[in-house]
Amino acid sequence: MSWLQRDRATSQKPTARRLTTTRRGATAVLVAAGLLVGATALMPAAGADQVADKQAEAAKVADQLDALQSRQMDVAAQAERVRFEQSQATQKVAEAQALLDQTNAELDQRREDVRKVAVEAYQNGNDSPELDAFLTSDATAGLQKKSYLETRTSDMRDAVDSLAATQQKAEDDKARVDAAQKDVDAKAAEMRQLESAANKAVADQQAVSAKVQGELQTLVSAEQARRAQEAKAASDAAAARQAAAAPAPAAQKVGAKAGGGSVVVPSNPSPPPVGHGASGAIAAAESRIGLGTYVWGASGPIDFDCSGLVMWAYGTVGVSLPHYSGAQYAMSTRVSRDQLQPGDLVFWGGGGSEHVAIYIGGNQIIHAYGSGHGVEITSLDGWWKPPTGYGRLNY
Repeated sequence: MSWLQRDRATSQKPTARRLTTTRRGATAVLVAAGLLVGATALMPAAGADQVADKQAEAAKVADQLDALQSRQMDVAAQAERVRFEQSQATQKVAEAQALLDQTNAELDQRREDVRKVAVEAYQNGNDSPELDAFLTSDATAGLQKKSYLETRTSDMRDAVDSLAATQQKAEDDKARVDAAQKDVDAKAAEMRQLESAANKAVADQQAVSAKVQGELQTLVSAEQARRAQEAKAASDAAAARQAAAAPAPAAQKVGAKAGGGSVVVPSNPSPPPVGHGASGAIAAAESRIGLGTYVWGASGPIDFDCSGLVMWAYGTVGVSLPHYSGAQYAMSTRVSRDQLQPGDLVFWGGGGSEHVAIYIGGNQIIHAYGSGHGVEITSLDGWWKPPTGYGRLNY
């Protein structure tokens, strides 16, 4: 069974309190020092070198687990992009097929037009009174017959030309259908490769975890907690520095006014207001904490991937969003880090292509991420790599 179809972890009751966690899996960062002391106490007879060796081994294991978790995040980001592109390609197939169906119906009509003109020409051939008149010495009748024949020839030519043009259009439409289907097939193949890569990353993580037992497990947990505490401290310091460096309200410039006088011109226009559904979306996302797990392509109500959670949460307040972080990035209005308000979206990757989370204030985000996780609240900084952009949904 693939990582996308794994059994859901044991359900837990949702909690309203905001949990501050990190990607490195620490759920109690303040116990880091105690874990380290307890781990050292497990080896009272060991020398300082032995303790140092064990701690170095624990750090190495923690590095491996971090790298594997990051790898899973990378693969999930690629998978989300490919899934969205595949859905777009599938839509193109449907649209191209609809056009082809219309053209084929038109082609049948053009064939019928040619058939009718041919039958009429045959039925009104040499036995027609007009032709008899044309063959007589009556000049007036002869001119009428000539005009009739020219008209019938023109009708036939027009019908044949229309048939040929429609046949060419049908061939072009069929080529578009084939090209679109080829793109769908290519995306499907890419998805299979990504699923294989994701399965390997999960298997490698499980293999590493299986080897970590006893005192080494305690040391690894202590190292992860220490790193989480360090990341949180760095995050808090960065937030404090940013708050201290936040610019004062933009000064106003006075410019010339047509016809004399002056007009006040703001130098930094403010971003659009936060949408009415922001608080409701946050509440909806928080209600999912502890219920399910991260599943690529899932959009609730229990399991989610990153953009699926954002789509579902905002959907509960009547805001429709696509199931792809890059598309959500494109739909949102850019804001700066110091302008972030609860309900704004935080993005990772070029054009928001790798991950998305909902900012809830206090340097915290709520999101779905990574194998073994569900919907969680983490620090904005120190969770993964630095964000690449921020967006506001002012709906």
